[in-house]
Amino acid sequence: MAILATQKVLTLDYWKIAQDIKQGDIVFDRLGRKVRVKLVQTLDKQPCYRVVFFDGTSVAGNKDLKFPIETPKYRNRVYTYKGINKFRRPLLPKAISELIANPLVDKTNRLKYSVPTAAPLELPHKDLPVPPFVFGFWFFCKRADGTIKIPKQYFDFIKEKLKDHGYLLTHWRDPIKKDRVYSTKPSVNSHLVPNVPYKIPNNYLLASPEQRIELLSGIMHSKPRQYNQKTDTFRFTSKHLPTAKQIQYLAETIGCKTKLDGPNPIIGYTVFIKTKLKLMEEQTPKPVKVRQNWRMLSKIEEIIPQACVHIETDGEDGTMLVEEGFIACL
Repeated sequence: MAILATQKVLTLDYWKIAQDIKQGDIVFDRLGRKVRVKLVQTLDKQPCYRVVFFDGTSVAGNKDLKFPIETPKYRNRVYTYKGINKFRRPLLPKAISELIANPLVDKTNRLKYSVPTAAPLELPHKDLPVPPFVFGFWFFCKRADGTIKIPKQYFDFIKEKLKDHGYLLTHWRDPIKKDRVYSTKPSVNSHLVPNVPYKIPNNYLLASPEQRIELLSGIMHSKPRQYNQKTDTFRFTSKHLPTAKQIQYLAETIGCKTKLDGPNPIIGYTVFIKTKLKLMEEQTPKPVKVRQNWRMLSKIEEIIPQACVHIETDGEDGTMLVEEGFIACL
C-alpha cells in the first residue's frame, strides 16, 4: 500500500494523515476490525493517481496502491448464493497499474469494478450522558426555546422510545403559535450542561457500532420524509456543510454507502444513505449476506507527483481503511 502522505486515516487516536502514522498505531481493516500497523515507509515524490468512485468518494496513491476488487463474475456469485450457501470466493486485489491497463467499462459501457463498503467499525462502547437515540433525535428537532418538534408519523414510536430511556413526554398548547408544544421531563438539555454541544460530539461519533446505529436512527426520526420506502434510501439535508459531513461520516462508520450532493440554493447539502441496517420501523431491509453494499469504480486520473507512504498492518487480508469514505486499500 502506498497512499498519499496527506491522506487521512482513522486510528484509535482519531484522524491522522498518513505521514503521521507510526508503527504500533491501531487502524481498521475492511471488516471494521482493529489491526496494528507493523511497517511505515515514506516514499519520495513519484507519479500518483486518484481513484474516483461513482458516489464521489476517492482515494489516491502511487501505481502500486491496491484495492480488494469485485469483478462482474464476483458480483454474479453474490446474487447466486443469496446466503443459502457459505460464500467463499475471495476478493481479487488489483493495483492501480493493473486497473489503468484495461477499460473500466464493459462492452455495454457499464462500470466493471467495485469495492465493498467497510463493515461497521469495531469501536469501544462509550458511557454517554444521553442515550444515542435520544440525543440524535433531540439534537435535530430541538427549538431555541428548549421545546422539541416531533414528526406526526413517528409520535407514538418516539413517545415509547423516550419512555424506555427514562424521559417522560410532556406537552402544552402555545397560545401564540396555536400549536402543541412538546418537551421532556427531565430535559435532555439538563443532562448535557454545562457543555451543551453545538455539533455532534466525537464521543457519540466514536462510540460502539450499536450506539452509532441508535444515534443515526434517532437522527432519521427527527424530521419527516427522511426515508423513501420505494427506493429504500435515507436522506438528510442541512444548510451547514460540516453537519452534513458529520452525518455522512456517521453512516460510513456503520458500513452504509453514502453520497453527498450540494450546495443547493434552497436546501443546502443532502446526504443520501443506502443501508441494510434497520433504522426505522417501516423499513424492511434485506439481510446482510456477503456485504452491506459496494462502490463502483468510475474513474482513475493521474495527478501531480507527490510523496507517498507505504503502510503494512498485521491484519488477515492486509487492508486498511482510508479517508472519510473508509475505502479499503492494501
